[in-house]
Amino acid sequence: MPSVAFLLFLLAGFASALLFLLLHGNSRRKPEQERQKTRVEQLASDTPKIYTETAFLLQKIDERRRIMDEYHHTKITDEYYELVFELQNGEMLRVSCSKTAYHDMPFRKTGILTHSGGRLMRFKAQEQVISDEYSLR
Repeated sequence: MPSVAFLLFLLAGFASALLFLLLHGNSRRKPEQERQKTRVEQLASDTPKIYTETAFLLQKIDERRRIMDEYHHTKITDEYYELVFELQNGEMLRVSCSKTAYHDMPFRKTGILTHSGGRLMRFKAQEQVISDEYSLR
């Protein structure tokens, strides 16, 4: 038969463990206000930020898939246009754009590039302003 001291020792250990769980067991859960704040911040972070930087156009890249039928009619699908800029800090930036912006974009011009989420919004070089109609919707 266990002694009274041993039973008190077990009871004290059990009580301290229970008290620890009650005090620290819910520490993983955030208060309700913090959880709502996190959801709002998450929604705000889902929308891409808009950046404006000085840039120089280095390359134009276009990818198109041509499909020909038995009557030799050709159609183009999966058009993709991309511009490669060198930023003022020396980094390379690749942005996608529309066909119109791709053709209108001037080489050898430094200008103010506005982009968001890897998509061209606007490029302003001297008097010329090229806006991407798909990004402005």
